[in-house]
Amino acid sequence: MKNILICVSGLTPQIITETLFCLSWQRKIKIDELYIVTTSVGREVILGIHEKIKLPPLKNELKRLSKMYKINNPKFDYNDTHIIVAKEQSIELDDIRNDKHNKLFPNKLCEFINEKSFYKDNVLYCSISGGRKSMSIDMAFALSLFGRENDKLLHVLTHENQEFKGFFPENKKQERDLELAELPFVRLRSIIAKETGNKSFSKMKFTDIVNFTQEVIKQSFVDKIILDCNRNEICLGEFEPVRLQPAKFSLYKFIIQKKMEGNESVSVDNILSNCPHKFSKKTLIEAISIINDTIQKNIEDIDYQRLIVIQGRETFGASRYGIIADRSKISINEEILNLS
Repeated sequence: MKNILICVSGLTPQIITETLFCLSWQRKIKIDELYIVTTSVGREVILGIHEKIKLPPLKNELKRLSKMYKINNPKFDYNDTHIIVAKEQSIELDDIRNDKHNKLFPNKLCEFINEKSFYKDNVLYCSISGGRKSMSIDMAFALSLFGRENDKLLHVLTHENQEFKGFFPENKKQERDLELAELPFVRLRSIIAKETGNKSFSKMKFTDIVNFTQEVIKQSFVDKIILDCNRNEICLGEFEPVRLQPAKFSLYKFIIQKKMEGNESVSVDNILSNCPHKFSKKTLIEAISIINDTIQKNIEDIDYQRLIVIQGRETFGASRYGIIADRSKISINEEILNLS
């Protein structure tokens, strides 16, 4: 088992040694490795080479802390492995001040947390006490996405009248004034578990991960989509059933059947050749437009509309059609009504 401390840091690296003190001395947890996600300016402060902020190198203070309290000095090297700086086209991020930066930093943080949480023997202790507030939010979100049962989200609290001049408590009173809070967080890893080891998923940007996770959550709560073949209706939860003309329903059912067989989309040629009701390319496009218009008129919720309308080029590529609802949420009712 390996205990790993991951911190976000700005211009006050003291919070890193304070967190290590609380874990190692107060909680008696041996930290094996330390990683810091920061900006290029933050790294200069950590190294003790910033022109204006005159602080000793963090590594020196870690050594002093471990010697004074006889705690383990975690593995921490002055390299890109242990000091992670977000970059764009090889240019390092020096601060987080605009929307572009607020996407770049969480990209790097999510990538790093995903990587470290991949190994089951790693226990992550993630501190939000450091850097700009947006960096703390990014850390919490990254752990929410990839954190496992034993991983911890932490925040260091100091007494309101206490301001440490050094990097960690150096007397009994200062020790009492420092407190470590473990924060609860929603674990979403089980929802996206199938994708966390996927190479394409690991390359996804922060906003893409957010959208993907939101889509998975949405799909998990969506009502069953039922095709009532007796009435030519699409039924979804408490919404009014969407009734289609027989030819249009035949087309929608054909696409749904392909989905249930494991085909996310179906080609135009396949539809024209195999759909029970025969269409030309022109009448096919017209029919899809009418089906989607009918769905949108009956189901006002845009999110639900997206799940069941027939999607084309933008979602599945040229000359292919399908719906994005999960096939586990779809059923076809072909039971013949007894009208006698």
